[in-house]
Amino acid sequence: MPVILSQMLEAYRWIGALLVLSAHSTNVFLSLHDIMTAPHSAPVYAWWFAASFELGHQAVLGFFVMSGYLVGGSVLNSIGKGKDFLREYVIHRFARIYIVVVPALVLTFFADSIGRNVLPNADFYELPMFQGRFGAEVFVANIFNLQEIFSPVYGTNSPLWSLACEFWYYVSFPLLMLPLARNYSKVLRYGGFALGLAIFLLFASASPWFRFGFLLWVIGAAATLPRRPLIASRWASLAIYFAALIPIRLIVRGPLLAAHPWLQDAADLLSTVLLANLMLTVRYSSEQGWALLRPKFHHTLSDFSFSLYSIHMPLLILFRATTDSVMGPEWAKQNATPAHWVLLAVVMTTIMALSYGFARLTEARTGAARRYLGQALPEFSLATAT
Repeated sequence: MPVILSQMLEAYRWIGALLVLSAHSTNVFLSLHDIMTAPHSAPVYAWWFAASFELGHQAVLGFFVMSGYLVGGSVLNSIGKGKDFLREYVIHRFARIYIVVVPALVLTFFADSIGRNVLPNADFYELPMFQGRFGAEVFVANIFNLQEIFSPVYGTNSPLWSLACEFWYYVSFPLLMLPLARNYSKVLRYGGFALGLAIFLLFASASPWFRFGFLLWVIGAAATLPRRPLIASRWASLAIYFAALIPIRLIVRGPLLAAHPWLQDAADLLSTVLLANLMLTVRYSSEQGWALLRPKFHHTLSDFSFSLYSIHMPLLILFRATTDSVMGPEWAKQNATPAHWVLLAVVMTTIMALSYGFARLTEARTGAARRYLGQALPEFSLATAT
């Protein structure tokens, strides 16, 4: 991968994860209900614009596009080169997801158990959105990445819904592409295709978002195929992408979205295509890259962005329940004061620090997990003899 594209993806990963954290933290700890009716300072308006559901949602869509580009693109590349890729692919994808997801579920169990059973004021856990999510059967279903498809998300860890979709895209996409892999036997190619189609149809029938998200994921994979960019200038592609995000943030919300729900899908599709175009342009850029993306802190922050995304929500809810127990359940609902902003900063900083530590124990060991699985699984080749 070109260095400039790698730098851009690293920056996008941590900024996207931070946007999601900011949106959820603001929703849990900060009341800005008077943002349209009372005067506020410029930083408050800037925070309201950036730490929003819509930009957080667009960041998650970006994760889908990047996943499609990197994972789906690698499948297409391997098929194009006639490589025997399935064994290595399974090892890499299984290790990448499960070394984070299973510990994240365990952490969710402990955080939710403390909040529900130890803290004196645990009313936040009684909200309708969390009902029916704490059972053992839900925990097991989440281990199999069935959340928000055939099962609720476990406990308070609502962001895990996207990882379920991503995991099953990992499974179904290479199976659907197997007929093109002529180095494998016909039985495997078309048998694998039938299995992939069955999986996709089953999951797509259970979750409308699964099939729409698959389209976005495939757009990312397809962005690896063109031999030249559609727009030569990376600055122009970047400007077009951000020019679309601004009206999406301001328009796709509130009464207008309620009256025209199709606007969300249209906005999601537009932003996905424009991000895929930006990645394609940057991939073929002959320049050294953007100076702002060269510092090493982008790499450091991106290295634990997956962990931050995977564990921040149960920690947020635990901190909110703790706040309710200490300050009273009405305190966090008041219009934001300097004390609320300070608490927000402390909570977000603490969660980022905890996520970094979590990543050192999990995400950072992905390579070791892959090597272990590579040694544990027997060597075999499904390719046809030549």
